[in-house]
Amino acid sequence: MKGTFSNAILVLAISMWTVFAIDFPLPMASKGAHLEETMADCMKNVRKCWVFSLMKPSEPVCGSDQVTYNDECHLCFKILYEGLHITKLYNGPCEQS
Repeated sequence: MKGTFSNAILVLAISMWTVFAIDFPLPMASKGAHLEETMADCMKNVRKCWVFSLMKPSEPVCGSDQVTYNDECHLCFKILYEGLHITKLYNGPCEQS
């Protein structure tokens, strides 16, 4: 019984953690943002990208490579850890042409 209660508390805590995981706005290339500015914002804010926010994406964003990313966190990981030279074009999925 005690183990069940502990597990329920743990699940509740993790659920609350994911609810309060926040994203951060990146500057948009369509408004003149450059890669250096985007990288600086990513480096400053990437600590806000919790593991659970990666599993619970918020709003998709369109990258300058015409790829739709789940959110700013996913885009920042691609920029910082995979070395892609991309910026955010706009909020929302990329238009298919």
